[in-house]
Amino acid sequence: MVKEIIKEKFGIHVRDLSHHLSYQSFQTPNSIVLIVPVSQFSQAELMELYYISHYLQEQQEPYVCSFILTKDGTLTFEDNGTSYVLLQADQRHPKRSVSLGAELAQFHQKGRGYPYEVKELTRIGQWKDLWGKRLDQLEQFWIKKTQSEPLQPFEKVFIESFPYYLGLTENAIQYLADTELDDQPQTADSGTICRQRLTWESPLIKVPVEWVFDHAARDLAEYTRSLFQKNQDFQEITLFLQQYEQVIPLSSFSKRLLFSRLLFPLHYFETVENFYLSPESEHTFYEKRLENIVNQAQRYEKFLASFQDMYCTKARGYANIPSVNWLKRSY
Repeated sequence: MVKEIIKEKFGIHVRDLSHHLSYQSFQTPNSIVLIVPVSQFSQAELMELYYISHYLQEQQEPYVCSFILTKDGTLTFEDNGTSYVLLQADQRHPKRSVSLGAELAQFHQKGRGYPYEVKELTRIGQWKDLWGKRLDQLEQFWIKKTQSEPLQPFEKVFIESFPYYLGLTENAIQYLADTELDDQPQTADSGTICRQRLTWESPLIKVPVEWVFDHAARDLAEYTRSLFQKNQDFQEITLFLQQYEQVIPLSSFSKRLLFSRLLFPLHYFETVENFYLSPESEHTFYEKRLENIVNQAQRYEKFLASFQDMYCTKARGYANIPSVNWLKRSY
């Protein structure tokens, strides 16, 4: 059915459908076209993504997907009640010419130059409120689960572990609040284009629907978190950040935002939330993931302590970066 709709709406004849990244796709002679569901976006959000992607292409940013408009000049089409867009990506995928850290810094530089106001996609200054709302929702859900029987194995682990992660989240929110009160953002702390979630397995292709407008520390923290989860040693994390800072040195405000985001246990929240949103066939995956996160809680504390010691408190010229004292406890 989708082939016929694409033929009608875009005038593109689709021979065979396949998958690329996590999306349904098809090939043209010179490109790969992704069929991306976008029902979760408003039209205003999609228009912002369209203009941002167009701007990045004008800046000759590599690997950026472009929107293909319908014959009527619209962004979306419908199939079985779901809205979709077509995103066109270059079929050639050469290796990076520079390190990921340097490439990300250059991407952020271009993103800061975006000349229009971003209203719908901005997350600048919103972390504290978003984290607080997320914590309140999960705490209310936890209270209900403590009063219900019988419990699944996943729920037992969730009930036992949540008070610890509640405390860690409160630490992150307080650290962020102190940063916003005590430190001053610099020019390089202005908003830029970021991934919703930048991880070590993120592809070269830059897919607009995966973007938000935020502080660069978002990408730095989430990539750093993913390296920890990949069991990479601290040397690789340090190298990534050094490569970034060779292009854009980080202010104390940036470093404090980065650390506050690492303190926030996003990986725990996502695992619990996704368990209850996923079909039963995926529950075993999230059960194992939650057990792994909880079992590695002390290792994550050590990681945070090492990051704080090596990257924040010992950094030259950044004596005003406070430490979280309880992380210094001996193991």
